[in-house]
Amino acid sequence: MIDFNEKIDFDKSYDLVIIGNITKDYINDSEQYILGGSSLYAGIASANIGVNTMIISNHSINHKELPEFEKLQILSSDHEFTTEFLWTYENDKRFGYLNNKTKTIELNFKRKLKTKMLMLAPVFDEIEINIKDNFEYEICLLSPQGLLRSSNGNSKIFLDKNNLQHLICGVHIISCSEEEENYLYRNPSAENCFDYISVTLGNKGSKLYNKYNCTHFPGYIPDKIIDPTGAGDVFSLYLLVFYYKTNNIEFAVKIANCAASFVVEGLGISTIPSFRSVKKRLMENINE
Repeated sequence: MIDFNEKIDFDKSYDLVIIGNITKDYINDSEQYILGGSSLYAGIASANIGVNTMIISNHSINHKELPEFEKLQILSSDHEFTTEFLWTYENDKRFGYLNNKTKTIELNFKRKLKTKMLMLAPVFDEIEINIKDNFEYEICLLSPQGLLRSSNGNSKIFLDKNNLQHLICGVHIISCSEEEENYLYRNPSAENCFDYISVTLGNKGSKLYNKYNCTHFPGYIPDKIIDPTGAGDVFSLYLLVFYYKTNNIEFAVKIANCAASFVVEGLGISTIPSFRSVKKRLMENINE
């Protein structure tokens, strides 16, 4: 385990810290993996926007395999294992299997690290929600999928219920899929603690809950649809960054929907869009 105290400048304020595992993803019967994980999709999208971003992850992936961006720093706290998934597709439906998983991410900070934005993006049970207490932040987004996932005897992944009450203290935005929303217990007393829950709806766009109502936002039409993996992660990243930058949640949802529409057009991290591409598609739809 590396000593984060030697790798991090505690006297500066970071723009964005993302916590969650980078993964090896195997698709169908392929023996070759592609790099994945919510933190990697979100981190690359953030770097493309120009945000100084740090990912904290457990993995054993050689640093030479990891993508390099001027605005992206990737730190690993464990070098023994990498979380590995097998994803299969049957009748356009995705099924996942857990091949391997890392230990819990443990932080040994000498004092709280300052960051403007904090994104909690677990993929499978690698963080405790109180990991956010290691940070002094202005806004926090939680993608709860990794807290909802479990696996059965043959390693097939399924979603299990979790109580929002235990997740959201100190979290401002929860960003999840429509399927994941069904596994989050909604508790009226808990809902007074967060600002928004955003739910992605695939090609139907997304919906946004605040304390009082729910608003639907239409999606953007991709050029083609190859694989939806990572679209929700890029959506969450854009939602967090542009809500922080503009304090306009409606605009943040619209540009997040637009950015997510690019990711489905290919496989893996290859179709994470540039900010220029997102702005172009956004303006084209405004002008129509």
